[in-house]
Amino acid sequence: MKNWSFTTCAVAGFSFSAFGVALIILNAVTANAFLTALLWTAGVALLIGGSLSVRAHLLWSRGDTR
Repeated sequence: MKNWSFTTCAVAGFSFSAFGVALIILNAVTANAFLTALLWTAGVALLIGGSLSVRAHLLWSRGDTR
């Protein structure tokens, strides 16, 4: 399995985090009509985005920013 580069991790982490925030905003706009499905999906997206952001930061801190 090929290791992801700094750029790939950073972009994927930002994308997942933005998707999670968009789902939370969508849930607020629809007046909590899809509370269980949207919030669970948003939580998972934020968790994945956060872990990818941490991985990107670790790659950046050791100088592997190809």
